[in-house]
Amino acid sequence: MIEINLLPERFKKAKKMQAVILAAGFAAILVIAGLIGFAMMKQQEIAKIQKEIRMIDAESATMQDKIEEVRRFRALEETYNKKKSIVDKLLGEQSLWTKIIDDLGALVLPDMWLNSIVQERERDEGVVVKTQGAAMSKEVVADFIKRLERTDSIMDLTAAQISDVAGGQADAVQVSFEVVFLYKKSAVGVK
Repeated sequence: MIEINLLPERFKKAKKMQAVILAAGFAAILVIAGLIGFAMMKQQEIAKIQKEIRMIDAESATMQDKIEEVRRFRALEETYNKKKSIVDKLLGEQSLWTKIIDDLGALVLPDMWLNSIVQERERDEGVVVKTQGAAMSKEVVADFIKRLERTDSIMDLTAAQISDVAGGQADAVQVSFEVVFLYKKSAVGVK
């Protein structure tokens, strides 16, 4: 079939122009519809995120009590740890003196006795102890001092005073002595 167009040229151009305008309008409608669809999709995502934020805020509000409880617990734990360290220090010092007395008691010879054991001062590495006592002879005091020197937990040993004291019997002479030494805290594990 042969088609013959008898329309004048200007109608032909107008018809082509109408087709172009119609195609451009259709394309514009498609672009606008796509943009509207994209905007609606983004609006839904925003609404979803806002809903999640509201849920998190509500959950956070309910968690405030628990957060405050955790803070109180941490404060109590810190107080407990401070008190525990004080008690541990006191127990360590108590065990230190138990150890000092035990060690000195083991070193005392049969012909001697201790009259006093006193802490003079405390140093970082231990406590300075002054002990006074009496013995039946200077040899017993010398043996006691040698035993103290051989003990690992004792250092900085000084014999401050050794003197003869007349006893109750005419032939009995007693020796009075005073020994100062540093007893190491590390011997007991005290810090």
